[in-house]
Amino acid sequence: MTGAGVSNTTTRIIAQVNRASASHKVEHSTNLLRPKGYSLPSNTVYLGDVAMALLANLSQPETPEFSSPPKFNEQKWTMSTQSGPLQVSIESHSYWGFGLFNSGYLNVIEVSGPFDQRMRLLYDLRASVGRNLWEFDHRNSAIKWLRKHDPMRSIESNEKEWVKAIKSAKSTFEASIEILEQRMAGVEKRMQNQEASATWIREKAQVAYASAELDIDMARKALAEENAPGLERALARAEASLIEADPNTELLSTDYDASAPEDLALRSNEAAPEVSITELEIVDLTTAKDEEE
Repeated sequence: MTGAGVSNTTTRIIAQVNRASASHKVEHSTNLLRPKGYSLPSNTVYLGDVAMALLANLSQPETPEFSSPPKFNEQKWTMSTQSGPLQVSIESHSYWGFGLFNSGYLNVIEVSGPFDQRMRLLYDLRASVGRNLWEFDHRNSAIKWLRKHDPMRSIESNEKEWVKAIKSAKSTFEASIEILEQRMAGVEKRMQNQEASATWIREKAQVAYASAELDIDMARKALAEENAPGLERALARAEASLIEADPNTELLSTDYDASAPEDLALRSNEAAPEVSITELEIVDLTTAKDEEE
């Protein structure tokens, strides 16, 4: 094994496993990962919460293949998969308690590919599992394992790699929010200088712009909660609203309704039409039993 930060295109990092169950199998003939109900010749494999979350955060990964399938110890294995430009390898090792407890396992994760995507994957992994994966349940045993199997790495350097990934991904998200806020300032300035016309209605633009402001706030809240998918959805909605509000796009004509959240609507001076009591539909909710009583 090599030390932390294998190269400019590869990150190698270690995570504490907390839970595992017999959720999958490994097919004998292909060494490919299969679901628990797979009926052809196969062995049970305990993936654990870390590996499960990592696979879930990959975009359309290839079926993982085991270079070292589990044997007697169903939680000791090595598998790899490809997801777009990312190549991911996971090794499961026992480091405490003779492999009798889930908390006695760790996963060595190696990710190769573009830097931003590597950092994003590790960020999503930590957020999905919901705990600090660099905090080992049996610290002294983890230190001994590292000295024997990965002497170039320490508990401290491993934690630094995790923190680096999380900070890097957050910086990217913050930059995306700031870029959109700069666009908002430009759109607002153009709105102030634009005269209403048949292709741009000020009131509708104001609704779209206010909707973008709300989504920017939602994006910042999602970032604080480490909810990357929610952040990206909020930014996408905000960008769409800004395109509508921008006078240069000429989207908001008299025949076009501006996008707006449910609690945000256009103000109108028009009073609601009066409805005569005789025009209201009466719905009888009584039953035959009620009438008898």
